[in-house]
Amino acid sequence: MGKIIGVGPHYKCLLESKGLTLADKPFIFIKPMSSMIKTGAKIEIPPNVDKVMSEVEIAIKINKTVRDISVEDVSNLSVIGGYAICNDVTAVGEDLPSLGKLFDSFTPIGEFFPVQYPSEIKIESYLNGELQQSAYAFDMGYSFAYLVAYISSLFTLEEGDIILTGTPVNAFEIKKGDTVELRSPQLLTLVNTVE
Repeated sequence: MGKIIGVGPHYKCLLESKGLTLADKPFIFIKPMSSMIKTGAKIEIPPNVDKVMSEVEIAIKINKTVRDISVEDVSNLSVIGGYAICNDVTAVGEDLPSLGKLFDSFTPIGEFFPVQYPSEIKIESYLNGELQQSAYAFDMGYSFAYLVAYISSLFTLEEGDIILTGTPVNAFEIKKGDTVELRSPQLLTLVNTVE
């Protein structure tokens, strides 16, 4: 079945905006596979949720089952099977400290592509046609390989698992009727409306 593993804040621009420094280890969380939708599908805001945020991210797909591997072996063993643009949608509020990322439709995700130079991936997000976020992967605090190696030290990563690698600065609120478009020269475009 597979699993979706999320990573907390570590983009340098985001940390700087909050006056934070990079933690020794990344913050990790899990999302259900039932939260995934494709381009053209609708992001559904659940009832009794007041505020929902959109976060553009780069997703990576695990190509083979691994456990406790080194950063070097992530590349040597071709563990990463592709990259995709995605949206880590999050409901926020006092009643949702750990539940805000779990709802159906809260992980819109594009197609996975091989990328020769992944640190050069550029991602952008647009709300109703207006630019909200823009960053390159080289602004990440933790590299793709480090994230895979670190997570594999905690639990087995299985073929087909997906890692959401964090968002840059300027996550933004979305509401019913909005259109969210995520763009990347390398990973193409993901478009979802909100209902």
